[in-house]
Amino acid sequence: MSDKDHYLESELYDLVKKEQSIFDFLHEGSLDGIWYWDLQNIENEWMSPRFWELLGHSPEEKQHLASEWQDLIDPADLQLAIVNFNKHCEDPKHLYDQVVRYKHKDGSSVWVRCRGVAIREQSGKPIRMLGAHTDITQLKLAEQKIAEQQAELIRLNNELKALAATDALTSLSNRRFFDEQLTYLVNSALRNKQPLSLIMLDIDKFKECNDMYGHFEGDCILKTVSSILSASARETDIVARIGGEEFAIILPACNKLDSEIACERLYYTIQNHNWSKRKVTISFGVATMSGNENFKANSTPWGNIIIDADKALYFSKRNGRDQINHFDDIHKS
Repeated sequence: MSDKDHYLESELYDLVKKEQSIFDFLHEGSLDGIWYWDLQNIENEWMSPRFWELLGHSPEEKQHLASEWQDLIDPADLQLAIVNFNKHCEDPKHLYDQVVRYKHKDGSSVWVRCRGVAIREQSGKPIRMLGAHTDITQLKLAEQKIAEQQAELIRLNNELKALAATDALTSLSNRRFFDEQLTYLVNSALRNKQPLSLIMLDIDKFKECNDMYGHFEGDCILKTVSSILSASARETDIVARIGGEEFAIILPACNKLDSEIACERLYYTIQNHNWSKRKVTISFGVATMSGNENFKANSTPWGNIIIDADKALYFSKRNGRDQINHFDDIHKS
């Protein structure tokens, strides 16, 4: 026997028809309000007392008019309900079922699942609408709390990632992040056949400064150099502290000429800075990939550019410091 023909279902239908108490129990015990709407007289809509109580109102305060609940529903949710109502009237297969927000008498929001079904003439024209409300406010509040907790976890995780990628003293990227980004950016440059340059720079005679003026002054120099590098960098550049007094800058989409111009700008900014204890000079080494290189199978392109920039840096250091050298120029000489 199918559920449709079950004797208990038929018996329940008869009870609802005959016994007012059964109907009251159903709509009061299992739902948070039911409604019955006259679609031929669109302003007339009966709302069960439980619905008004859910929103903090006495049922005696409210008339059985559609405008009563429409004044309390969130305007955006009202538009959603109207759209679904029209679609359901046109097509019975389109469910009238949505979650909407109502304003409670105390000003808080009440989340309600609102479902309904059109009662139609033989021709299919809807003439009445029967619906039910279910309060899901606690569920929504729980969802919001979970979402807030997840957002906080994401924020903390991002903070941890940032800390793991940041040099504590200078707030620049650290060596680990630099290595990851160089690998990614070099591969990207090769894929897109774009140039990429790498600047490596070292504070000249930094140990002497520490020995003479102390580590506090040394830290101040490191922080100042870091600030100058950050202020001069493009948004797409990666500026990192990769050793004690050694820094590196990855310049995506930057050819040899542009990388040399960038170095000269940094060089003169550092030279002209008003240093408190002693003049600070920097040695630069630069290397550039054109984006069209062919590397051996057992070599890594990011390893090659580091080696080349490092060679250019040490050429600058060996030849008197306080200068800029590009690997292509020393390689040819």
